[in-house]
Amino acid sequence: RFGELAGWKVGAVDMLRRRLAVRQVLKEPRGQAPYTGPPKSSASARTLAMPRAVVDELARHLEVFPPVNGFVWTTNRGDVLRRGSFSRVWRTGVGKSVGFPCRLHDLRHTHAAWLIAAGEHPKAIQQRLGHGSISVTLDRYGHLMEGLDEGAADKLDDLFVAPGEGQMRDSLADVLPLE
Repeated sequence: RFGELAGWKVGAVDMLRRRLAVRQVLKEPRGQAPYTGPPKSSASARTLAMPRAVVDELARHLEVFPPVNGFVWTTNRGDVLRRGSFSRVWRTGVGKSVGFPCRLHDLRHTHAAWLIAAGEHPKAIQQRLGHGSISVTLDRYGHLMEGLDEGAADKLDDLFVAPGEGQMRDSLADVLPLE
């Protein structure tokens, strides 16, 4: 989420443990000055493990661009990163790389899609994305979980077919203790 990115302060990062605590976000109410405040829900306040590659890239970024007022991401003048000023930078970067259409929020979808493709448990994906309910995660990203039904049928086959014999077991009692 853009507000999480823009509100990210150095104190929220534990580089050694590769953790990011999402505890504040940048809020930009229409007609008012931006300010930091709590995330939009209790589920959005979370601590995330970061991949080593992200930690390494973040360390390089902080060497070149030291934090201003504690913020990891700022404008060239050291102001808080506002949605409008970032949009210009984003459009330029997208135009020079992956091309349009590509929105910042698409990175969240890519993150979820990669985790689904890697076989990550939906509950872990829910927590990483800060969704308040697993149903939100499954409703929004369930279409990316193709082949789940075939996988379920294969697992049932594993229960019914005797290992190495290729034939049906006599009964489920061979597999499941019914006591």
